[in-house]
Parts: sequence; C-alpha cells; structure tokens
Amino acid sequence: MKFISLLVAAALLSACNSPKRFEANRSAAESWLSSQVGAARGNVTGKWTDASRDGWGDADLVQKGSRISGTLGNYEVNGVANGSRVFLALKSDGWFYYSAEAEDSGSVLKGQYVKGVPDRSYHKLAGGSPFEFRRVR
Repeated sequence: MKFISLLVAAALLSACNSPKRFEANRSAAESWLSSQVGAARGNVTGKWTDASRDGWGDADLVQKGSRISGTLGNYEVNGVANGSRVFLALKSDGWFYYSAEAEDSGSVLKGQYVKGVPDRSYHKLAGGSPFEFRRVR
C-alpha cells in the first residue's frame, strides 16, 4: 500500500512540472515582455548592486537595442526596454518565477517586482514589492 501511495505521489509531482506547464510559463513571459518593448532611451548594460538589500544579489546585465539579458542573483534575466523603463522576467531552472518593472535613471534602477508572470495586458505592475539597484560600472 505504501508503494502504491509513493507511485501516485511521484506521478502527481511529475505532472506538476510537465513540459506543457513550462511551455505555458515561458510563453506567458515572452508574451508579457513583447507587449512592453519599445524604443530604449538608455542602456542598462553593466554591473548593478542591490541597494535595497532584499537578498537579490548583484546583477550583470547586457542590453542590445531594446532587449536585455543577463543575471540577477541566482536568476537568468530576459527583459526589454521601453523609453527609460525596463521590464524583466526572472527565471531559474527554466521556470519564470518573478517579473519586475523599473525606471532607469542611468545610475539607479528603481521599481517593483511581483511573483509570477503577469498577463500581457498589464502595462504596469501593481501591488508589487519595491526594489532598487545601483550601477557599479
């Protein structure tokens, strides 16, 4: 009986991380980012440190045109710029865990983040937690 319970539990857990769920999560992140992209006014390429000391760790970002990539702490960054605003989707092990929106002042990225990926109709994150990063170089 214990063996059957373990088999059922294993099957349920594997279904939670199915390829369909990962694809839906990836698609939602890409869709949200695509709906935010525009002409960038600045460039966030460089090293950034967590000024809010929320435990995110440092960021290393690369911006090419309106597209942003890199790392933020333990997360891989996929992002876009639109004017002086940046929109970031943070993933680990193939799953997008957080979304963030920030204003780029050149030396400071200040904004908010939420858990998960918002619907593409969200043009501003609401009710998120604040964060701030300062450019190191």
